[in-house]
Amino acid sequence: MKRERTSKILNTIWVTACAVIFLLPLLWMLSSSLKTGPEVFAKDFTWLPKVFQWENYVRVWNDSKVPFWKLYLNSLTVSVVGTLGQLLLSSLAGYALAKLRFRGNFVFLLMMITMMIPGQATIIPRYMMFFSVGLYDTLWALILPSFFSISSIFLLRQFYLGLPNDLMEAARVDGGSNFQIWSRILLPLTKPAMVTVTVLGFISSWNEYLSALIFLPSNKNYTVSLGVQYWMQMTDEYNLMMAAAASTILPIIVLFVATQKYFVESIATTGVKG
Repeated sequence: MKRERTSKILNTIWVTACAVIFLLPLLWMLSSSLKTGPEVFAKDFTWLPKVFQWENYVRVWNDSKVPFWKLYLNSLTVSVVGTLGQLLLSSLAGYALAKLRFRGNFVFLLMMITMMIPGQATIIPRYMMFFSVGLYDTLWALILPSFFSISSIFLLRQFYLGLPNDLMEAARVDGGSNFQIWSRILLPLTKPAMVTVTVLGFISSWNEYLSALIFLPSNKNYTVSLGVQYWMQMTDEYNLMMAAAASTILPIIVLFVATQKYFVESIATTGVKG
């Protein structure tokens, strides 16, 4: 008992120390965002500023050229609409690949092969396509590609495979169609997996930088990732840069804290690692 208790204490200390080390950059960013410019790299470094400079956030959020509230609105539009579309299409595809009798394994293999193609290789074709159909320099250039996520389809397929086929057979006996079986019986059982897809899809859309840089040249369509880059280029005041960077992480933290229970449950159920 003593050895087990000692082991638990040592593991707790070790994990806590690792957590503190990983959190140090985040804490430095938050601390710097509330300081004056000279305080950020002052020799007599202190974690807490002498006077909290809340006006740093006011300046960032109300900038005349790129106001952060506008960036938030654009990013929320891209992330929310893109995630909803991804949930719908990934759930339908996952159900079809897991439960319907057709050459699903071959189709699934082709889908998995596409994961080997780097996203950068499709930038030029997407640019030509979006420009020709009038989606260039619109938020739809980021929203539409996020609808199709192979990783989300894979995760939901794995979850559907774990659901018993007896539920489907009973529904078919009662005259249920495939759409009714999916929407009324199996979909409510996939809540943990759907929450995981929501978290991963939202984070991916929220942090998207390369596509936003190429497809959104106008300031009015900037997302938060482009806004942070804008502040890094337009000013040498690191306190303002850190205020802009700190502003981008709030939705991610809130979303993860709210869905942590289901997120961990889904990962444990499907066995997805990485």
